[in-house]
Amino acid sequence: MNNTFTNKQEFEQYFLYNLDRAIDEGWIKAYHHPLIRAASGFISDEEAFARWEDPELGIFVPNDFIPVLERENLTYKLDLYMVERVLSKMKGQDEHGIFVVPESVNLGRSDFYSCDMVQEIIDRIDRSGLSRGKLSVELSEKTIDSDVDFFKGIVERFQKAGIKVWMDNYGSGYSSLLILLKIKFNLLKIDKAFVDTIIDKEASVSGRIILTELIKTAMSLGMDTVAEGVETKEQADFLTEIGCTKLQGFFYTKPLSLADILKRSEKGIPISFENPDESDYFEQLGKVNLYDLSISRNDDDSLDNYFDTMPMAILSFSKTKAKYVRTNYSYKKFIKTRLNPYSDIIEYDYDSITPGPGYYSFNCMRQCARDGKRLITDDRFADGCNVQLFIRRIAVNPVTEEAAIAMVILSVSDTDEDDSLNFNYIARALSSDYLNLYFVNMDTDEFTEYATNGDNHDMTVVQHGTDYFNLARGAFDFPVTDEDKPALLEAFTKERITQEIAKHGVFSVVTKIHQGDDIIYVSVKAVEVRGNGNYIIVGTRNVDDEMKARDAISLAKEQNIIYSRIGALMGELIYIYTVDLETSDYVKYSPSNITSDMDLPPEGGDFFNKVIERIPYGIYSEDVDSFLTAFSKEKILDKIRSQGVFENQHRLKMQGKAIYVNTRAVILVEDGKEKLIFGIVNIDERVRKEKEYEQHIFAVENKASIDELTGVKNKHAYADVEHKMDAQISQKKKTAFAVAVFDINGLKQVNDIYGHQAGDKYIKDGCAIICNTFKHSPVFRIGGDEFAVVIQGSDYKNIDSIMQEFHVSNLQRKKDGDVVIAAGASKFDSDESVARVFERADAQMYENKKALKA
Repeated sequence: MNNTFTNKQEFEQYFLYNLDRAIDEGWIKAYHHPLIRAASGFISDEEAFARWEDPELGIFVPNDFIPVLERENLTYKLDLYMVERVLSKMKGQDEHGIFVVPESVNLGRSDFYSCDMVQEIIDRIDRSGLSRGKLSVELSEKTIDSDVDFFKGIVERFQKAGIKVWMDNYGSGYSSLLILLKIKFNLLKIDKAFVDTIIDKEASVSGRIILTELIKTAMSLGMDTVAEGVETKEQADFLTEIGCTKLQGFFYTKPLSLADILKRSEKGIPISFENPDESDYFEQLGKVNLYDLSISRNDDDSLDNYFDTMPMAILSFSKTKAKYVRTNYSYKKFIKTRLNPYSDIIEYDYDSITPGPGYYSFNCMRQCARDGKRLITDDRFADGCNVQLFIRRIAVNPVTEEAAIAMVILSVSDTDEDDSLNFNYIARALSSDYLNLYFVNMDTDEFTEYATNGDNHDMTVVQHGTDYFNLARGAFDFPVTDEDKPALLEAFTKERITQEIAKHGVFSVVTKIHQGDDIIYVSVKAVEVRGNGNYIIVGTRNVDDEMKARDAISLAKEQNIIYSRIGALMGELIYIYTVDLETSDYVKYSPSNITSDMDLPPEGGDFFNKVIERIPYGIYSEDVDSFLTAFSKEKILDKIRSQGVFENQHRLKMQGKAIYVNTRAVILVEDGKEKLIFGIVNIDERVRKEKEYEQHIFAVENKASIDELTGVKNKHAYADVEHKMDAQISQKKKTAFAVAVFDINGLKQVNDIYGHQAGDKYIKDGCAIICNTFKHSPVFRIGGDEFAVVIQGSDYKNIDSIMQEFHVSNLQRKKDGDVVIAAGASKFDSDESVARVFERADAQMYENKKALKA
């Protein structure tokens, strides 16, 4: 009682006098306490609570004012107000893009004597535009027990209108089971007193059993259950295991206002409301009781063994992964004992599950999730134990398409005996690589065909038939290649098979068949069935890997012989590479047994990238750039398809020494596939002789074209250049160029006064000035004191500024008494020859010479 009031009567009168005002002015706030779906961890429902937040007197909780209103038959005002607040909250939540889940409102006993409460609530829901299924009503066990027949009619009216009815505080009174005989509720709320027994040491075992039976009873009657007052993980885990559908309590969250919900949503704090489209799926998962099998694993009937039941688990399977939804204690204990490394793993990616212990069981569960067929199967674990499992699909999520399965471990056989393998395990292991098996009656030719089923390799019946050998000869039940069909038709006859089995105990033939877009090898094998009757088993087994490996070995031997002979004949063949153009797999042959610093493995994949990775080690540094430019799959193939062959000359390093080699590549077709064949040939001796010869010729030619005094090209070289450029001009191929002509002034005076030695130095100094001016163009000495320059490239682009700078420096040299050089230049202007350009430049030079002497 608030300290403002002097006595209880005054306290209670305050609520009665101010109820209407509190409603009108919004003092009474709606708070929403989530119910968590045990199977998903999402909020599946909410329960509305009223809190009186007085602007002057502070906050009053429901226990302060509801008993007062109930006694005075006024709760109907509060409860209808709460209905309106809940409906308004749902609409606001929907406008903010948050999933809207059903919410319950508690109704008092007096509500139904004060107005037609059912109709009032229906009218309010309909006016809101929301579905009637979005609102649930709660009636306490005490309220219903006050007049069971009356409230039976109330419940039926609500349910007929599409509004779910929950029974609150189930188990708190003495008439719970009797009430359930008469009234079918949609959900039972288990009283908190039973939830508390889970962690009560004195009442734990018996309390858990009673709680489990309460929930089993509700499930058997088709009702959901929710446990109130869940405050610990231990309580939550146990309630989830025994099949309690929904959980509520401070372990998850406190009641929230709409403002709290929206604020958390805006800040990105997760509030995981359940997608309504997934509700039915999770509801089915939640209703499975993991202690529902009545057979205990032990014969002891004491209470302590009530929960020592068979290990059970529920798993969901998506397109890429599987995860545990719920497990019981026995299952956790089993995993901890048998598969301890995996005991803490909740989720598995399919890619992480590889062949080995448990692989078959896992694939059985995946298969059940896909096709929904129940099965009992067995498997063998790493410790040698045989495990028998029962698997069934519970439900499929309509939104995510995940499928949930329940799995029960029916038995575990621990044995170290060598003969402990069961028939199913042996049959699966032996038939795993068989495509088809036929059980054939040799007297009647009747047969049954079996096939291995997917990843699990379970043997399933495909068909029954008669006249097996005629059918086999005509169609063989598999598409034989045209190449192999005649031989198989001749070999696969009843008489031939009978003879071979009688003689050798087995009939066997290998042939090739079509499998999708591929051609594979299969072995058709027949053996006699011992026992009564005249039967054989015929199996078609996939032997593609074995045959292709054998073919590859034979081919490799054959190719080694061929390439060794080629190497012996050629003498200089270093390597041959055979590259599969589709996969980039390669094989390397070394006829000469020479090892280079490239050091590629004898075989492997990703050929082109492997070569590029090894370039710094195997290719001479000066040749790396040009080799990288030429060596790519695309450029090589383009060159071959346009010119028939790819060639590249470079230097290959062998023990650090650079050896000239020629790489030549062509495309060949082998077994219907394109192969790229590379040959690496040692051409070092030939190239070095050619280079030596070229250097000798160059030296001779160079000596004839070089001016001995200045070291620049002479007039013969200029004549050659002029001749070549004239040919290009006549063919309209010549690019832009210019010619500059120079004459060193005063050479005669220097010779006369200082002698010819000084004159030679004067010429060399003048030549150096010209060369430094035109650094990117060839300079020619065409007379005693005359020079010419053929200007191209960057010099041509800057010719005007260069000539201007040359004129300025000339004036300075004249002033300083240094070498003075007359100069003139002219650009090519669609002239008929270089001589015409030279003539204009020469004329400019003489004009400049006159100007310098003035």
